[in-house]
Amino acid sequence: MNNGSGTDGTTIAGEARRPRNLHLMASGSIHDDATARRLGFRGGTIAGSYHMEQAVPLLLDLYGREWFDSGTMTAYFRHPTVDGEAVRAFARPPAAGDGGGRAELWMDTVEGRRVWDGSATAGNPDGPSGLADRMASRDADRVRILSFLRVGEVIDLGELRLDGERQRERLRAGLMTEPLDWYGESSPWGPAVASPPTAVSFTFESVKQVINRRRGAAVGLYGAIEIRHLAGPLLLGETYHVSSTVRALGCTPKTEYMWTETVASRGGDPVASVLMMSRVMKSSSDLYS
Repeated sequence: MNNGSGTDGTTIAGEARRPRNLHLMASGSIHDDATARRLGFRGGTIAGSYHMEQAVPLLLDLYGREWFDSGTMTAYFRHPTVDGEAVRAFARPPAAGDGGGRAELWMDTVEGRRVWDGSATAGNPDGPSGLADRMASRDADRVRILSFLRVGEVIDLGELRLDGERQRERLRAGLMTEPLDWYGESSPWGPAVASPPTAVSFTFESVKQVINRRRGAAVGLYGAIEIRHLAGPLLLGETYHVSSTVRALGCTPKTEYMWTETVASRGGDPVASVLMMSRVMKSSSDLYS
């Protein structure tokens, strides 16, 4: 298990890493060099959920295994990164007297460009959302690409099995920037635990497949993510009931966006949730041509 190292007595930092763009060959996506450059990016972007993985060792330093039992982590993405770009995760413990116990999290490129900022907690999984102040509908009546969605709409996927083979393959191939023993075959909770990108893929990406079939051709990218462990971590090989609710819709000058909250439950009890802000590039859709 990799530990963060102190930098100034209060802030802790992980090692600089060079994550790989594992979806570089996904033609027509924001991760594909040609598509991303056509839309004004430097190249195919790395999914933000992979960057969140780099913060987990810092959270274990701050909270221990309690973070996996009842912790949260948020990330609001600011600067997309490309394959092999060096980045470093940082965490600052909760301030003295902060009853909420919210730590600050962020990631910078080695040149100092802010990739994402966010927060983390442990011990209060039902506490206020770290992204609540950002979640709002704005100009929702002007959306075109996402006009088929309605705030409050529920997308129920039923029972899904989290097989975790992609996570294990990343471990075997040395493509995980911060591997933990608990991501492999077993953990203190029994089976191996889902890393942040695995949790996001199992929840939001499953829902996105349903949405994409309804919306038509367009290129999307992550805007913000909040992962909540409500009753321990998601476990590989387990089956969960997955259901998602549309929480907000809106527009910015270059994108349309949606906020969805996806919950994975077992035996009727919520185990984990992922709150996601997902953007769709207007310039990628014929509806804006």
